Amino acid sequence: MVRKKNQKRTKKVSAETSKRIQPYLENLKDRLSSPRLRAPGTISSYLETGQRFLSGLDGDREPTDSDFRRYFTRRREQGISERTLLKEFFHLKKLALANKWPWPFTPDDAPYPEEVTQLPFLEQAEIEQMIKARAKLSKAERFYLAVATTWIVRREELSRIKKRDYDENSIILHTAKHGKMAKHLIPDCLKPVFADYRAKEHSPISLTGIFKRICEKAGFEHKPRTGWHSIRYTLNTLLKEVYLPQNRQSPSLLDDYAHWKVKTGGRYAGGNMTEYYRRPELVYKDPSDVDRIIYSIHPFLPLWEKKR
Repeated sequence: MVRKKNQKRTKKVSAETSKRIQPYLENLKDRLSSPRLRAPGTISSYLETGQRFLSGLDGDREPTDSDFRRYFTRRREQGISERTLLKEFFHLKKLALANKWPWPFTPDDAPYPEEVTQLPFLEQAEIEQMIKARAKLSKAERFYLAVATTWIVRREELSRIKKRDYDENSIILHTAKHGKMAKHLIPDCLKPVFADYRAKEHSPISLTGIFKRICEKAGFEHKPRTGWHSIRYTLNTLLKEVYLPQNRQSPSLLDDYAHWKVKTGGRYAGGNMTEYYRRPELVYKDPSDVDRIIYSIHPFLPLWEKKR
C-alpha cells in the first residue's frame, strides 16, 4: 500500500516537473529551429541536456550561476567525460540565451578535455578491403558503403538519404552543417548499387550497426570509436595530401567537392593549405565539373569499377 502511494506521488511530481519545464524547452527548440534549422539529432541532444538541467531545479525560477555550477559538479561525480561536459556547456548556454537568463561563464570557463583530440581513422587498405567484400554485403550495406567511400559525408548525412534524393544520374546530399543541399553526379560504376536499393531514413544508431556488420563481413574486427566518420577522415586526407597534389590539382577543389566553407578546408589535414593552393582563375561554371575531376583521381572508385 505504501509502495503504491509512493509510486503515485513520484508520477505526480514527474508530471508537474515536465509541465513546469516545458515552456523553457520550447523556447530552446524555437531558437534551434530558426533562422537556421539544426539536424533533428542535434536538436534532440540540446533538449535532452536542457531537460536534465531543468529537472534538477527547485521550483519555477530563474537559474543562478550556482545552479549551473552544481550541474557540472554533479555530472562529473557521475563519471561524465570532460568532452561531453564541453558539449553540454554550449547546450546550456543556448538554453540560457533562449530564455533570456544571464549566462555566468566566459569561454575560458568551458570544460577542457585533457586527452589529445585524435580522430579515429581507417587505413586505406581497410577501406579497400570493405569495398572488395561488397558481394557479401546486403543491398543497404553496399549502398551506404558506396556513398561513404565516394563523397565526404557524415553519419548524419547518410541517415537523411531517401529514395527521392537520387535518380539514375545524380544524388542530393543534405549536409548536416549550414543546411546546404549538395548535388553530385553518380559515377557509372555505382549506378547498379543505387538502382538495387530504395533508401529510407535511418537513425544514426542503426547506421552504426550497419558499419559494424560491414567490418565483420570484410573480415576484420571493428575498432573502438571507428565509424563512418573514419572513412570520411581517411578519404579527405588521401585526396588532400596525396591524390590532388600528385595530379597537379588545387586542394581548393576539396572545399567545392565537400561543400565546405573555405575556412574549414584544412580541418582534417592539419593546417589550412587550401588558401595557399587556391587558384582564383579557376571558375567552374558547372558544379559537376568538380565531380568529374575528383572522380578521375579518386582513390576508391577504381575498386568499385572492378568486377566482383
